[in-house]
Amino acid sequence: MNMHPDLGYFDEGLDLIEPKLYRAAQRPFGRAEALPPAAFRSKIFADLEDEKVWTRNWICIGTQQEIPNAGDLLPFTIGHHGIHVERTKDGGLIGRFNKAQHGGCRSVPAQCQTGIKTKCSFTSCGYSRDRGAIDSSETGEGSQMGGQYLGDRPERLLPVKVDSWGPFIFVNLDTESKPLRAHFKGLAKPLGRVFDGDLRLVAQERREYDCNWKLAGRAFLKNLALPFSDGQSTKPAKPASADKPAHTVQIHGLTTPQQKSARLCWLFPNLLLVLMPDHVLGVILQPTATTMTLERISLFVDESASDVDELTSSWMDTLDQCAAHGVARQQEFNAATKPLRKENCASGYDFQKFLVACILAEHDYYWSVPLFAQPGR
Repeated sequence: MNMHPDLGYFDEGLDLIEPKLYRAAQRPFGRAEALPPAAFRSKIFADLEDEKVWTRNWICIGTQQEIPNAGDLLPFTIGHHGIHVERTKDGGLIGRFNKAQHGGCRSVPAQCQTGIKTKCSFTSCGYSRDRGAIDSSETGEGSQMGGQYLGDRPERLLPVKVDSWGPFIFVNLDTESKPLRAHFKGLAKPLGRVFDGDLRLVAQERREYDCNWKLAGRAFLKNLALPFSDGQSTKPAKPASADKPAHTVQIHGLTTPQQKSARLCWLFPNLLLVLMPDHVLGVILQPTATTMTLERISLFVDESASDVDELTSSWMDTLDQCAAHGVARQQEFNAATKPLRKENCASGYDFQKFLVACILAEHDYYWSVPLFAQPGR
């Protein structure tokens, strides 16, 4: 929402908000084509997603365990916007836009507008990479961290909606959005173990892959070779309708009692979950470039889980193998000069339909920023 959406989004000779462009992607499953290649390689399409997806939905940014103490901060870049969530004295959460939105720069440097998140000493900007959770001891008066994120008067910073569901923290930049519970309505029962169970966080890692975030999520549901299900594949559950922000996949290769609590889920847009009988894997997708995705991985276990180190290692290897499919598909889109083959992944198709609905949604704009204040546009 930091560009002029009223000017439109054009790239590769395409009007990226023209409904005709997506008709082939909305055909019935089996006949629907994949999204246009520009959707996976265009910086302008990433700008469009910032306007239509990242700033208008509940976005998962991390876990409760990352900021356990009052004053701890969890930074996260959502699209082109740098925000943080702080743990309050009463144990609650408060979300705000960062104080130094441009990292201390008087204007956004040209090298920071390429669509690739940069490594910068001022890491509170929507164009830079995030650091990990920040301890309250680092944000005191006069500190660099305090100046970048909070300033002298944090209460004056633009607020961000924040809520939690189980161990996960969500934020929403849209002031008119529905509550988080309404967004995930109907998922409380199938995801009860995640959000109501007594699970402990035992491992967190970050992995970055050379593919668009949409392809990373698609590969997760289509190509994940579960290491604890006798190597058998997964089967799509009842397809999600266009107005539901989630898709689940039933896991085969488990006993009947285990299958009742084992499934894969993609909670739109960026939280992937694996529910297993004795543990839960959470993967938060975060675009770091048009063709790069950072996966923030968290592993939760219950008391029956054993050999946590082996479990963690197995999952990291499995996620690497899964992501390789997304990387390979990204290379196809990078080289494509025309639409690729049909979308043959049921979960990917459901996600594709929901994404197109978001892209084509119409919004009213009042944009008072002059054109000359938008460098590079």
